[in-house]
Amino acid sequence: MLLSLQNNFLFSKSAQARQFIHFGWLVLFLLMPACLTAQVYRAFGQNRYSFAQTTFGYETEYTPASGYSYFRNQQNQLEKKRIGNTLSPTISITGLHFWGHTEFFTSFSLPDIHLSRQKTSGEYQRFGSTGFKLFIPAVRINKPSPYIGMSLASFSYKQGDGVSMKRADCSLLFGLTYSFRKGLLEIGGSYHYSNKQRYFISRIEAVNLKIPALSISADFKYFFDLSINTLQREKNGELKKEYDLLKKRKSLSSFSIGLGPSYSFFTRRSDYNRKVNPYLDDHRVTNLYPDIGVGYYNYRLDATVNFSWRSFRSKLSAFGKIQDVKRNSAGLELYKFFGDYHGFVPFIGGIISLENFRVKESDQGVLTFNRSYQLITAGVIAGWDIRPTRTDWWGVRTNIRWFPFMKLDMPGNTSISMQQVELNFLQLILYPNRIIARTAKTKYR
Repeated sequence: MLLSLQNNFLFSKSAQARQFIHFGWLVLFLLMPACLTAQVYRAFGQNRYSFAQTTFGYETEYTPASGYSYFRNQQNQLEKKRIGNTLSPTISITGLHFWGHTEFFTSFSLPDIHLSRQKTSGEYQRFGSTGFKLFIPAVRINKPSPYIGMSLASFSYKQGDGVSMKRADCSLLFGLTYSFRKGLLEIGGSYHYSNKQRYFISRIEAVNLKIPALSISADFKYFFDLSINTLQREKNGELKKEYDLLKKRKSLSSFSIGLGPSYSFFTRRSDYNRKVNPYLDDHRVTNLYPDIGVGYYNYRLDATVNFSWRSFRSKLSAFGKIQDVKRNSAGLELYKFFGDYHGFVPFIGGIISLENFRVKESDQGVLTFNRSYQLITAGVIAGWDIRPTRTDWWGVRTNIRWFPFMKLDMPGNTSISMQQVELNFLQLILYPNRIIARTAKTKYR
């Protein structure tokens, strides 16, 4: 529900809407202490159950007005103006791995807060990011830990009637983390080194655009523990009993249900837009969309066959021209898990996907193109599961899908490229057969 609220308010111009969404997250965040745990790898030692620990936090990133663009002034002369000067709040969900040495994170955007809007030209907004941090030394209670890392972050820029230009860029991360008993305080910076673009200020004129290269952030996040109680169950023999129970009831292998947020970024430019509509830019980054999966996990093979469904819409609009692309994707996936490093279990496999696209174009309100496409394409899927044991009734999965062959034919022997990488960093996986086996009234003997 909160993610739905985020999408509804993300581009809202209503100050009341922005206040409401910020207030809702703030209330939830302040209620967190009732659910806290401390650093489990400090309290219980380094084992597979303390290998990873979840955190939930609230982060604010400040981007100073250090970028610039060019505008036509009243004398029809190009005038250089600064862009930036915004606060970008996000909700962060992270996994602290390798007993405090590494963090994998993803963050979800809340509406931006613009400072001194009258001094800012254009609408510049940073969104959530996904990446990792390395702590040297490992995170320790009541001690600072410097970190470095990288992230894949997204932003948008819009000027006048021009396109809302979206990009996903790689950023270098650096900062300092201080650990309390029940949480982390981080102060850091991001260097966005790919910060020069070309932007059309009319259908025929493009100018140099520099995105602010540096932003600073503050993040406080609480510790959560989702698996340390399994250590006690192992010590008292409950895990062995659960394994025997699932084996007896033929539930080690199980159907699976997955749900999580995903987004796509495109890895190739479209020659159609470049030749016919250069001022429309390209389809580069999508908004969040649901990633739903239903599959079957084979315990003996340690492999999964999965049916996944995703749907998104990517829309470009500039100077009265609109290009709208809708996608519905149904994929059959087969992947094999290999290795098990204290519950960190990678996998790799292949996809055969049925893709349904519809492309519409209009110019000044007149429909100029409307076509549907249906194609079957191949892709690659990789990622990892976080699973303390192989008999749990739930798990957390990261999916990375790559579709290298998708493109849509357009007039003039051109095409729109849909070659993309899908990233689903946080998917909850449930195993119904195991849930039923555990909750059945017949007791294990």
